[in-house]
Amino acid sequence: MALYFFDVRDDNRLYPDDQGTEMDGLKAARTEAFAALADYVKEIVPTENRRRVAIEVRNEKSKPLLKAVMIFEVEVLGDS
Repeated sequence: MALYFFDVRDDNRLYPDDQGTEMDGLKAARTEAFAALADYVKEIVPTENRRRVAIEVRNEKSKPLLKAVMIFEVEVLGDS
């Protein structure tokens, strides 16, 4: 088991994970990153035409390991 940190980056705002989570390897951390990203984006309402949200995974030495990213884009079509 290793300790992984799942930091949230919402556009230019960073919300660091100060506690970390014990995971059974990078594959499990990757799965958790996708799940955490899905949970996070369910709670936000896009207020701009473009918004980028990421879960950045690092190890206990703060070495970046992977990043899961979701980009919201809204395009108004026609007359409205």
